[in-house]
Amino acid sequence: MTDRATKEEQLAFLKTEFKDVAALVLTSVQGLNAAEVDALRRKLHDAGVNYRVVKNTLAKKATEGTPLSVMANDFREVTAIAWHKTDPVAPAKAIAEFKKGLEKFKIKAGFQGGNRLSEDGVKALATMPSLPELRAQLLGTINGVTAKMLAQINAPAQHLVGVLQAKHDDDAKKAA
Repeated sequence: MTDRATKEEQLAFLKTEFKDVAALVLTSVQGLNAAEVDALRRKLHDAGVNYRVVKNTLAKKATEGTPLSVMANDFREVTAIAWHKTDPVAPAKAIAEFKKGLEKFKIKAGFQGGNRLSEDGVKALATMPSLPELRAQLLGTINGVTAKMLAQINAPAQHLVGVLQAKHDDDAKKAA
């Protein structure tokens, strides 16, 4: 049993973490052995995702009065929470990737953008590009447009240089 002070400390921690969370995934670690849970924790840590097994009553209290309150009914049995403060797809991606190799691992529900997600919703969210991937795509698009524009601007000058070089080469042959 944990004492009251510890519970209050855990509740305060969860409230602060959940205040402006970008995405959250609830899982069940029931049936997993210690090595599997350690592998999951490592994978989530590498992805920058927070992960914690929580007491359901504390989690329910921590979500009261927040957009996460739609998740209250999902806090039953053994619950673990994976969340990220800024990347809305990181928890879903890491959890879905881990689940591929382990069918007994269960996704209970998810939360993103003020909405509760079912297991299928979490899987769909996991297929979306992450924030760094979206940034790279955007930069690639911007750079592609500018590169094409510069090529179009430089094309007449390149053709002129080619003509001048051919004229120079022709004059050099005639002089020799």
